[in-house]
Amino acid sequence: MSRRLELGLTPRELQVARLVRAGLTDRNIAERLFITRRTAEWHVKQILNKLGFNSRSQVAAWVAHDEAIGSMASLSSGHRHNLPLQLTTFVGRGNELAELERLLATKRFVSLTAVGGGGKTRLALEVADRTLDAYPDGAWLVDLTPIRDGNLVARVFASTLGVHERPRQPIVETLLEHLRSRHLLLVVDNCEHVIEDCAGLVGTILRSCPGVTLLATSREPLRVSGETVRHVAALAVPDSRAPIDLSELAQYEAVRLFLDRAELAAPGFEINTENAPAIVQLCRRLDGIPLAIELAAARASSMSPDQILNRLPNRFALLTGGSRAGPARHRTLQSALDWSHDLLSDDERRLFRRLSVFAGSFSLQAVEQVCSDHDLEGRAIAGLLGSLVDKSLVLASVESSAPIRFRILETVQQYGRERLADRGEVERLNRCHCEFFLSVAEEVSPKFRGRDQQVWHLRLANDVSNLRLALEWSGGHDPDASLRQIIALNDFWYLDGLVEEGDGWLTRALGCYSARNRLKADALARGGLVSYWRDDIDTASSRWHECLDIYRELDDREGIGQGLRWVGELTEWQGDLEGARRCFEGSLAIAKEVENETSVADIFRQLGRLAMKEGQHEKARTYLLEGLTYYKRIGDHRFINVTLGYLGLNAIGSGDFAAARSYLEDGLAIARVLDFTIGLATPLMYFAALAAAQGHPSRAMRLSGASDALAASAGGVATRLTRQLVERWLDKSRLDLGPKRSAAHLAQGRAMSRERAIEYALKD
Repeated sequence: MSRRLELGLTPRELQVARLVRAGLTDRNIAERLFITRRTAEWHVKQILNKLGFNSRSQVAAWVAHDEAIGSMASLSSGHRHNLPLQLTTFVGRGNELAELERLLATKRFVSLTAVGGGGKTRLALEVADRTLDAYPDGAWLVDLTPIRDGNLVARVFASTLGVHERPRQPIVETLLEHLRSRHLLLVVDNCEHVIEDCAGLVGTILRSCPGVTLLATSREPLRVSGETVRHVAALAVPDSRAPIDLSELAQYEAVRLFLDRAELAAPGFEINTENAPAIVQLCRRLDGIPLAIELAAARASSMSPDQILNRLPNRFALLTGGSRAGPARHRTLQSALDWSHDLLSDDERRLFRRLSVFAGSFSLQAVEQVCSDHDLEGRAIAGLLGSLVDKSLVLASVESSAPIRFRILETVQQYGRERLADRGEVERLNRCHCEFFLSVAEEVSPKFRGRDQQVWHLRLANDVSNLRLALEWSGGHDPDASLRQIIALNDFWYLDGLVEEGDGWLTRALGCYSARNRLKADALARGGLVSYWRDDIDTASSRWHECLDIYRELDDREGIGQGLRWVGELTEWQGDLEGARRCFEGSLAIAKEVENETSVADIFRQLGRLAMKEGQHEKARTYLLEGLTYYKRIGDHRFINVTLGYLGLNAIGSGDFAAARSYLEDGLAIARVLDFTIGLATPLMYFAALAAAQGHPSRAMRLSGASDALAASAGGVATRLTRQLVERWLDKSRLDLGPKRSAAHLAQGRAMSRERAIEYALKD
């Protein structure tokens, strides 16, 4: 088109002008561009007014004249280009466009990489169109899609630029002669299937033609000297944890794209309170991949967003019907991923499909252990995994000095699962996956009571999705493995604030496990503790009594000691302090006999709590300090936190408020470092007791509310066996305030954020 046309008309008006030149009526134009007939008529009137024409024939003649000047749309200013006219709106990517424009102003070779359908080509063409004025000799799209033979790469470049062969001169040399004196942009699209030959030619052009800038799209970098690689990220999707707000959804690129393309397929389509949740879920489940979203939106003419969402488990059959005029690989989601998969080596394909067994992110160590066998050596996996990252099929996450973790987009993962099923490897890989993460859980479990609790907690937190997947698989295939993993994860559920979830896994596993063995007894012991955390005395009683019975049947001395301790906690919970003491003392004797320092420390803590309840504060302090000494020697920060809380509560009871505050501040600091939800909620409740004891009832009720809310977020309660000691003080505050004011202050506390509650507790 001429510069006058380009400067005078909008992109949509340029589209309409060309369709007028093709002889289309307003109705035909509306159908072609998926707009209303009235909108088409309005665009034609705008064109006539802007160009000073009176008839459609004048518009057609003007366009025909411009097209006749050259096969590549010659511009009056000397610019030439062959960039295709886009018939749909370019959505989002404002930051990427700005960065690429900046890069192209200073770098001579930029590569855009992404998974198939990730929007590389469309982004490259948009950048080229926006920067056209910077290149006196134009911008040229070199599309390598049609060829399969790398020897033809140079000929495609030459053909695009109108360079003809010369006798006895290699085409590359002829091409370089043409480019040496020119200042232009080459958009080299779809390099991955001829990447070696493409990289060789690009490198030669960069060395020989100083005025040429190249912008390439590829599934992987070309690895040419001077290349600047930019991965094209998925379109932004709403956070799964954020509430859905219709007024804000349009700011997310993936949602905007869906709405734009849905309106083309179904004129009048709008987002509303009924369909917004499904649209948001669609965009998330499709990983923000533009092609997948466009194909899903194309279904809006025959399906509601909910119907599309419900069919996503079979997404490769659903997401078809791309533009017949576009590349064949973009007509279905399946073909886009087939294109990438077919370019992999046999070993890359083998690893790629096996990676689909993971959930969430995963480590290199996990891949080496789970995916290796006689067909795929462990020592080769690091290199193959790096290659899959380069080829945009796997994403790598680098955070400061932490080990790199990897993940796969859900859509790509589902494709890999289908390949895994095709090869009959699903069952074996699931078992390998379960065995590996069971070994991880069992390795980490004892370290939760050592000096590096936070490190090991993070290790499991990073793999929580894989741990869940292993539990799900073992629950239906290997009951022993399921119980072993549940036992190993018991402390993790507590520390991570996932108590309710942990109880769900345990209940399901115990429900189908009939053997009365050490494994079941250990699971029941941990299960009783989970019930204790959840304030469920009936279930705790059932589990702890059964576990002690099984230990006795097995004549398991150490197990009997542990069972006595749990039954002692239950007995104390039921108000029988003397019965609890007998259980604790019996457990302490066995713990000393078997030299279990952790159990000794735990029982000193229990005995200290009993002494507190009996008003023997000095005796309680002695027991608790003894237990604290053991915990510090072991390095068990979690129970240092618990014991400091008890010492603080005991000091409140003895009237030593300064000591109480010191103990509670130290305990709260440890819980903050550990990011230990219930461990934060409990000292907040003790701070409430301290405020009540010091005559600050409003403060006491706010802190009590904050503690309750924080504990509830983790599926537990802040205090159980010490609750009566706390309530003694809170009752006084309730009496001082009265029911209405007490409830109001409690609600204020419940509304506090975690950090606000901590700040409030520490405030003098």
